[in-house]
Amino acid sequence: MSGDQRELTDGPAPRRRRGFWWWTRRVVALLLLWGASAFVDVRMVTGVGDWITNRLPALEPDPELAPEQPTLVVTVHGLCRSAWSMARLERTLEAQGYEVLNFGYDSTDALLRDHAAALAEALEARLAQRDGPPPRLAFVGHSMGGLVIRAYLARPDARSAQACAFIATPHRGAVLAELRQDFPPFRWFCGEAAALELRPGDPFVASLPPLAVDRIGVLYGASGRESGWNDEIPGDDDGTVGVAEAQLPGATAVRRFELGHYRISLDADVLAAVRRFLRKGDLVVGD
Repeated sequence: MSGDQRELTDGPAPRRRRGFWWWTRRVVALLLLWGASAFVDVRMVTGVGDWITNRLPALEPDPELAPEQPTLVVTVHGLCRSAWSMARLERTLEAQGYEVLNFGYDSTDALLRDHAAALAEALEARLAQRDGPPPRLAFVGHSMGGLVIRAYLARPDARSAQACAFIATPHRGAVLAELRQDFPPFRWFCGEAAALELRPGDPFVASLPPLAVDRIGVLYGASGRESGWNDEIPGDDDGTVGVAEAQLPGATAVRRFELGHYRISLDADVLAAVRRFLRKGDLVVGD
C-alpha cells in the first residue's frame, strides 16, 4: 500500500461506546474498595506515605540551640497519621542533643482521653528505662496530637512540662469534622471516636484546663488569602484547620506559615522554629 493510500485509510479508530460491562466492572471495583475499607487499617496506608515523605534529612545541628540540660521531647502525630509523620522532627531534635519519644497511637480507634492514657503509659515506660533524675519534659504535637497532649497534661498524674509546641492543632475545634460527621468515608477512615471530638464545642475539649506551662508555642498554616484554601472553612486556613481554629489563649509565641496541613509537620522552616522555641522560647527563625 502506498503512502498516499495509507494517509487516506489510516486514522484514529472509531471511539467505542462505554457499554454495560465497562460500567459494571467499575461499579464492582468501587464496591470491593468500600468493603476492603472495613478490613484495611488506614494507618497502613498513611504510614507508607509518612515513611516516604519523612525520609527527608534532619536539619544540621545549631550549636547555639543545644539544650541547657537533659530534656525529653515527646512528639505526638495527628489523626489518621503515624509516628513516621514526626520522624524528620525526631531526627532533627536528636541531632540537636534532645532525647525524643516519638509516640505512635491508634488515632482512629479511641477517644482523646484514651489516647492520653496511652501516652501516659508510654512516657512512664520510657522514664523507667532511664537512670538518674527525670529529665525536663517538652511536648510537640501536630494537629489532633496537640489535643492528645493537652488531654494528657490535664490528667492528675501528668508530669510537669517545660514547653509545649502545637503545630496546626484545632484548639477551637475543626468545622470540617462537623461538616463531615455524617459522610460515610469520613467515619470509615477517621473513626467515630476522637475524630468526632474535633467538632467545635465538643464538651471534652472545652473542659480541658489552661496549660500550666512556661512556654506555649502555636505554629499554624495559612494560604495568606482571606478565603483560604478551603471554602468550607471560615476565613483563612491550611486546607484542614482554620487560622482561628488553631489559636490558643495563653500562647507565649505564635507564628504563621504559608503551608498546608500535611506539609507543615515536616517543613524545614517549621522544624527549625520548633527547635528554636524549645531552647529560646520564640519562633523568629528565618526572619
